[in-house]
Amino acid sequence: MPLFVFVAPIQPNKTAEFRQFVSDLKGSRKTEYEASRKEAGFHQEAIFLQQTPRGEMAVIVQDADTEGSALEALRAMKDPIQDWYFQRMKDINGVDLVGPGTPVNELLLDYRA
Repeated sequence: MPLFVFVAPIQPNKTAEFRQFVSDLKGSRKTEYEASRKEAGFHQEAIFLQQTPRGEMAVIVQDADTEGSALEALRAMKDPIQDWYFQRMKDINGVDLVGPGTPVNELLLDYRA
């Protein structure tokens, strides 16, 4: 199954917001969050906070049957969880995941045992 990885810097002084965002996904918004991922065709989504010499990064790894269609399904959803999710990510990372200029990955290596 294809993996999709999103990496973006966390804006200055936004780490606590990022931690709260993830906490909300695991807590108060868990049911609707998990339903949206299932509907979009995701098998897994993992969210990491990475410490680097250049600052903190949000790292999101998603696993789906087809990465492109799963991401498009999420972007096409018009429900409160998706609006909230993408707006929070934009506020925290400064990257608009539903607008033009969305980051594009080029897979260079995919080792699997």
